[in-house]
Amino acid sequence: MKVDNLIDHFFRTEYGKAVSHLTNRFGSGNLELAEDAVQDTLIKAMQTWPYAQVPDNPTGWILRVAGNKMIDQLRRGQKQTNDSIPETSEELNDISLNDINDDMIKMMFACCHPTLSAEYQIILTLKILGGLSIREISTSLLKKEETVAKAYTRAKKKFKEDEIKLLLPPANEVEKRLEMVLKIIYLLFNEGYKSAEGKTLIREDLCAEAVRLNRVLLDSELCNTPSANALMALMHFHSSRFDARVDETGEIVSLEDQDRSKWNQELILIGQRYLHTASESDDINDYLIQAAISSYHCGAASFEETNWIDILKLYDLQLQINPSPIIRLNRIVPMEKVHGSMLAYAELEELEETGFFDAYYLFYAIKGSILQNLGEIEESAVSLKKAISLTKNEREIHYLNKKLAELSGK
Repeated sequence: MKVDNLIDHFFRTEYGKAVSHLTNRFGSGNLELAEDAVQDTLIKAMQTWPYAQVPDNPTGWILRVAGNKMIDQLRRGQKQTNDSIPETSEELNDISLNDINDDMIKMMFACCHPTLSAEYQIILTLKILGGLSIREISTSLLKKEETVAKAYTRAKKKFKEDEIKLLLPPANEVEKRLEMVLKIIYLLFNEGYKSAEGKTLIREDLCAEAVRLNRVLLDSELCNTPSANALMALMHFHSSRFDARVDETGEIVSLEDQDRSKWNQELILIGQRYLHTASESDDINDYLIQAAISSYHCGAASFEETNWIDILKLYDLQLQINPSPIIRLNRIVPMEKVHGSMLAYAELEELEETGFFDAYYLFYAIKGSILQNLGEIEESAVSLKKAISLTKNEREIHYLNKKLAELSGK
């Protein structure tokens, strides 16, 4: 791996691990200090690693350097923590993977503390553990950047004021927090599956981190729930299609045009096993339905042979459980396949009137596609241009521009 790619990898995957471990080590009151120390250390790595030998243990190096920065800051500020401040951070070198994994899970459950609002829980966890930018989080949550930035600042302040400890909650509280922990893992995976910005569509490191975190949860008897298994199935089904979703140049390939021989059958089989485990319970949850929908796609020999009727039924069931605008939007594609473009467009118009998707590129991309199928070429072009103006991912822009160029040739 090239040094610049390695550093980017560490910004994405090690940031949360390091912040979690140092916050656990020096106390939750020093969360912001841990963030600053890790960020400064990663910037130092960016400046020095390309011109020097990369450390044999990069994670240990990051923890040691960031730990020393924290120690210096704590001493200069004469701050007191529940833990004594060590003379050096040499002990941070001797960290096992289990220690880091445990710290990450503790931090996730801490960030999902019930004294924090649901919005604070999501934003805090995605920023700290996922390493997502404020802009990426705002896109993921369909919120304004300014709103997310303010919420993040307030969430950190409340986290400190409430003196939330990095401890796993008692058994009777695990279930209450687990739902939010799973939602955050899901959002983290989604950002990796379809990046909100940047030059690539897929960030496999982010997806792999979401899978890893979920696997740690499944290793715990308390957290090995139908929802956790269903989410694992969903992530494996999605991961199986990575190689077919982009071509050799990194350009997007639609589901209809994907080479299904490139789909990873081993990951599909693993996904099926997790789906089977999740289905053994009577718990019909949102992830179970999404995984079942994805399994239909993975099992179809071709796009034309996809069982759109059963997929639409699953979306109808999902809407009963979770009547959200996003599910209604996702449902429009199978709805068009089963009932035609006119009915799908009528549903789309209802959604548009809510104003919920005013700044969401995918809404206008779908609208453009349906209008094209209805023969409304000029209106389709308007919608595609709107979608292009709203996305920040270069691959999405290229893909939509290609669709727009195809329209002009009609």
